[in-house]
Amino acid sequence: MSIRRAVLQAWEGNPSSPAWSRMLTKSLGPLGSLYGAAMARRRRRYESGKAGVSKNPVPVISVGNLTLGGTGKTPTVAWLVEKLALGGRKPAVVSRGYGGRPRDVMVVGDGKGSLMAAPPAADEAAMLARSYPGLLVLTGADRSFVAKKAVEEFGADVVVLDDGFQHLALHRDMDVVVLRGDSPFGNGQVVPAGVLREPVSALKRADAVLVTGECADRTRREIQSLIPDIPMSTGRLEPDALLDSQGGRTGSPDELNGARVVAVSGLGNPHGFEKMLETLGVEVMAHHEYPDHARYALADGVRLVSSLRKTGADFILTTEKDAVKLSPLLSKAPLRVLRVVMKIDDEMNLAGLIEKKAFSS
Repeated sequence: MSIRRAVLQAWEGNPSSPAWSRMLTKSLGPLGSLYGAAMARRRRRYESGKAGVSKNPVPVISVGNLTLGGTGKTPTVAWLVEKLALGGRKPAVVSRGYGGRPRDVMVVGDGKGSLMAAPPAADEAAMLARSYPGLLVLTGADRSFVAKKAVEEFGADVVVLDDGFQHLALHRDMDVVVLRGDSPFGNGQVVPAGVLREPVSALKRADAVLVTGECADRTRREIQSLIPDIPMSTGRLEPDALLDSQGGRTGSPDELNGARVVAVSGLGNPHGFEKMLETLGVEVMAHHEYPDHARYALADGVRLVSSLRKTGADFILTTEKDAVKLSPLLSKAPLRVLRVVMKIDDEMNLAGLIEKKAFSS
């Protein structure tokens, strides 16, 4: 087991994680408590009005999470912008992106088919722009400023904040928090002692919760103990299509049954990717795991091609998010991409709640 996988398991409170990883995360408890307290103080400053909050002229809907990743947040954003577009609205996705000065705005997708590659664009933003060429996707460190630009310069009539739950400087009309059904709060500790970005009590800010994957009764009880009346939906990631390296649809995920592949992923929850491939009947000859939002270099491309040759696999298989960065490095290698979508069990209820909360005021 890799060091990264072992630490992830300990963060998630998995009892089968190695003893050393559990001891390591426990030793980091005081740092986690300090960071959690700092985040709580920050939240109180915004709630009390001591820190300024910008108000956008159009509705702002945040899709975020309480943990470091791997919940299905970006596929939920994709589900939401599809619903908004079908309803005749012009959504703009706004996220932080990577680096840049506070007032820099990066137009990852202009809504007219012009797209920016990753890098320099952030992977999830580039993935959304490539999947939905008619979608406006903007990134920047100052998301309040970016949201204002989306409305004033590009004509957006609703802003969707991707990963916006902790971005308190921008008023939002609706906060949807996405949690993993099997491990909603991990070991209950804040980073670096656990997977939480802020204390669990922050969930009280949410307007709705989407629980992805298997939602155990224990998970429902944990959430309802914090917010008894919180609207709670359930959903799951499902394989949707096979794509080529440029995002073009080439076939069905069923075609992966029996395929021998070298898998590569830079995800918050690499185990979820493995589990999906297993369900599809894929024989994973090797799985090259990278950290979430990994920036791939030429050496990584060489490593993957070498692994393909050594294992005798049929092709390299990756995720949409990773493909936007890997494609230029693997232009001469057989690369296929698995697209997943968020399927929400009671989507009409969640869509209706968003419509009422965000657009009725």
